[in-house]
Formats: sequence, structure tokens, C-alpha cells
Amino acid sequence: MKRFKFRPDPVIRYREYRERIAQIDLARETQALIESKNRISRIEETRTNAGGELEAEQKQGIAVDRYRVFTAYLQGLRQEIESESERLLEVGKRIKEKQHVVKAETIKKKTLEWIKQAEYCKYLEEVRRAEQKEADELVGLRRKSVGSG
Repeated sequence: MKRFKFRPDPVIRYREYRERIAQIDLARETQALIESKNRISRIEETRTNAGGELEAEQKQGIAVDRYRVFTAYLQGLRQEIESESERLLEVGKRIKEKQHVVKAETIKKKTLEWIKQAEYCKYLEEVRRAEQKEADELVGLRRKSVGSG
């Protein structure tokens, strides 16, 4: 009996490669999400500190020009938080897309692996049948030789 060989093995390796690439893309987007959340946290911390400084200076008395600078700075920080939040939403959408891609690539790979396993089981069944047939023929030959002798 010939040795088992599954011709789609290169296709399975390619599917594994595509799955790894999709996982790497997903990891990059996840890292971008984490970085965006960290940026928002740092900006909010800076905004809180600047707000505290403004309150402290207001209690002591603050010049109008200095107050305008503070409020413009705080407004800029608020806008930066809003733009970073929008970016966070975009990254979240991309992550969902990447997750779907990873899932699809995994399904494609596992389907081919399942087909390979089914073909291997079929091959093993054929080998078993061939061996059983040979054993039956051998038993038949022994009976003939015993009966004629």
C-alpha cells in the first residue's frame, strides 16, 4: 500500500501563515487601543492638574491674560480628549474587523485540517481493509493446503 500523502499540505501551511498575519494585525490594533486609552488618561490627568492650578491661582487672584491662557489650554486639552476618543472608537471598529478576519482565517485553516484528518482516516480504513483481505487470503491458502495434505 502506498504511503499517505495529503496534497493540500502546502495550502494548510499557507492558511496557517494567513492566520498568523491576521493575529499579528489584531495584536497591533489592540496595542493601538491600549496606547490610545493611555493617552486619554494622561491628557485627563494633565487637565485635572491644570484645573487645580487655575483654581489655586483664582483664590489668590489671577490676571485676566493668565486666566485666558489657562482656559484656552484647558479647552485645547478637552478637544484633544475628544479627538483621541474618536480615534479610540475607530480603533475599536478596526479591532472588530480584525477579529472577524482572524476567525475567518482560523475557520479556513481548520476546515482544511478537518478534510486532511478525514482523508487520513479514510486511508487508514483502506489499509485496514487491505490487511484484512490479505489475512483472509492467507487463512484461505492455509486451509486449502491443510485440506489437500
